[in-house]
Amino acid sequence: MNIEFLNDLDNYIAGKRYRLVNSVLVYEKDEPVFERYYNKSAPDSRNQIKSVWKSIMSLTLGICLDKGMIPSLDEPVCRYLEPFDNGNHPWHKLITVRHLLTMSSGIYWTGGIHYHCPMIEQMRRTRDWVEHIADVRMADFPGTRFVYKEWDIILLSSLIGKCCGGAAWDICNDYLYKPLGIAGEEWAWTECGVSYPSYGKDMTDALSARDMAKIGLLMLRGGAWNGRRIVSGDYLTQAITPSPVDSGYGFLWWLSGNGYHGRGFGGQELNVYPDVDIVAVVQASVTSSSKSYEDICAGIIETSPL
Repeated sequence: MNIEFLNDLDNYIAGKRYRLVNSVLVYEKDEPVFERYYNKSAPDSRNQIKSVWKSIMSLTLGICLDKGMIPSLDEPVCRYLEPFDNGNHPWHKLITVRHLLTMSSGIYWTGGIHYHCPMIEQMRRTRDWVEHIADVRMADFPGTRFVYKEWDIILLSSLIGKCCGGAAWDICNDYLYKPLGIAGEEWAWTECGVSYPSYGKDMTDALSARDMAKIGLLMLRGGAWNGRRIVSGDYLTQAITPSPVDSGYGFLWWLSGNGYHGRGFGGQELNVYPDVDIVAVVQASVTSSSKSYEDICAGIIETSPL
């Protein structure tokens, strides 16, 4: 750990004009070693985590597997999502849970400028999101190409809801958040059964920096928390193993040479570095021109920032 860099972090952030950064939190060997807040943020302040939520959804899916709610990663999604069993496209029945986790369903996607997603806005105006996605054309054979997209996580949420007889939020809250002492807000639940943070002003995707760090610490501990098994170590190992379609991505976790990462638009970062036993969190306010702050955590674990 680069203590010199941390001691000078205020000057580094000021020099980089990172005015939107709200918090930086570092744990080493399960102990908090650095915690800094900006812009009137505090330890109990909650910040939108954006797509870090996807990495949390991966753990939620792992819990469903452990509890037998979902038989296997290679289960076809059409067994749970009726619109994908209606013959819209012959490849629909080949899409599996594993494909959703690795962003390789093959369903066409374009994110738009600054991730302002016209495809998402169009979907939001429909009654049944899953049915809408099933009408989107197939661009690739399932499992052959990585495309980072919202479709796969929405389908995964709906599938988890079908399997547990409720909503994905129920599994996440009851079996992940509550045991870790995380008090998150209930995600929106659509008429078609998709439990999904709205990413709007209601802040249903918001967590504190300390809450995000707990997720990272759970990963470092192999899925156990205070002597209680939360998610199996076997699933976590698979989640942080490079997928066949992209060496930099696992099961909704970004991978690098020195760790694995939950990342969200606007600079939200949950970084886990197992070789040095470090969890580093960065949170920032989200704007349409938000920056990335990966150099902060690079500076923490390396001899000098990028």
